Amino acid sequence: MNTDWIIRKGACDAVLFFSGWGMDRRIADHIARTARAESEYDVVAFHDYRTGNIEAATYDALAGYRKRTVVAWSFGVWAAAHAKLPAVSYAIAVNGTLSPVCRETGIDPAVFQVTLNTYNEENRIRFNRRMCGDGEVLDHFISVQPLRTPACQKEELAAFAGRIQSVLPEQGVEEFRYDHVIIGGRDMIFPASRQFAAWKGCSQTVIANMPHYPFFHLAGLEEVLECSRE
Repeated sequence: MNTDWIIRKGACDAVLFFSGWGMDRRIADHIARTARAESEYDVVAFHDYRTGNIEAATYDALAGYRKRTVVAWSFGVWAAAHAKLPAVSYAIAVNGTLSPVCRETGIDPAVFQVTLNTYNEENRIRFNRRMCGDGEVLDHFISVQPLRTPACQKEELAAFAGRIQSVLPEQGVEEFRYDHVIIGGRDMIFPASRQFAAWKGCSQTVIANMPHYPFFHLAGLEEVLECSRE
């Protein structure tokens, strides 16, 4: 997976942001803007999960922090749990589950396969509309959308499919747990009902009018972190 240090000023704590499938660092740059001004923590972004492991140098750097907080969105929820990170102090899942391709707790496998088989520029536009819901949220996403080709994104989705199928649901997550989840009531990618099924017993924040893309309603990392403090 790709790693970008969004803020690296020698803070004691770090936020590890695992973006969704098909993204690059641009969303992380957007949501870290208030943190950059306040400098309360460093921020490292993970994206492009064509490979599933983090580099040794990144692991060593993360191990040096006093506290590591994971904020993971969409497929990043699964990716973070399987990334073999140093011990995580706190983890927040946003519009994603640990079983991302599942009829009960994720994306229907048939829908996932159709997306993978037919993904191109035209279908990327359709997917973005489903992800964002209405025009205002879509306009916002377009302003920070990744600068990646459909072919590159499709390759990543295929790699995801291979790893998910090769790993049993319980493998790799024995020592990793999410402490809080944020669920969008209008999520058309990971429907809210399936997220509820996946996160029974876990502390939750529900944002009724939020679609799958959450960073219009949650404009920055501080807003995400604040949800878990309430």
